[in-house]
Amino acid sequence: MSARAAHRWPWPAVIAHRCGGLLAPENSIEGLVRAQAIGCRGAEFDAMLAACGTPVLMHDETLERTTTGRGRVAQTSWAALSQVALKTRDGSVSAEGVPSLAMALDACLRLGMTPNIEIKPSAGADHATGRVVAEVAAALWQRSGVTPPLLSSFSPAALAAAALAAPALPRALLLERVQDDSLVVAHALGCVAVVVEQTQLGPQLIAQAHAAGLGIAIYTENDAERGQQSLASGLDGLITDRPERFLR
Repeated sequence: MSARAAHRWPWPAVIAHRCGGLLAPENSIEGLVRAQAIGCRGAEFDAMLAACGTPVLMHDETLERTTTGRGRVAQTSWAALSQVALKTRDGSVSAEGVPSLAMALDACLRLGMTPNIEIKPSAGADHATGRVVAEVAAALWQRSGVTPPLLSSFSPAALAAAALAAPALPRALLLERVQDDSLVVAHALGCVAVVVEQTQLGPQLIAQAHAAGLGIAIYTENDAERGQQSLASGLDGLITDRPERFLR
């Protein structure tokens, strides 16, 4: 691979997984508030389209695991989802309903947090989800004057659609497994970074990513000693369920 410009990573090094990690219900405004309260300035969360086309914070395609609702997100309107209560990790019911992406981004701006928005398409909705998520994020961030959100996805199609809709927003390719051509694919998609599953990380991959002009982060790192060692070795960021372990 030819030499490229030095990589740049303007986002926080410690990023709370699904808004607040284990501090609150996943993909919740409460999670953002709790993460910010302990000093975390970065938050990752998932964005999926409701039946009406509104992007909402949701990881699963179905509602049962994380909410009191039932059925598929893609078949449920935002009006209905907003009335469905989130469940906490122990199964109790939260007072918060499913938030929209716009609500989460407004909260990030208010709290001074920088988001990593994972574009999480339901089956067959890669292009639409990438486009709409990018449009919503760009509309809010072009008025804010602060560090823009990082859009990430496992779906190349979603990233390509996001690039067409909001080319100025930075993007990252999510990788469960790193292949020989992964960094080439990331460049072809116009990405500025890769975010890899933590067992895939090693000093060689950090060096290769940086030499290619790409930032590199990992998910989901909950071991404080190992994570700190990775950061000391040049890792740019880590997504964690336990942000408090890295912010002491």
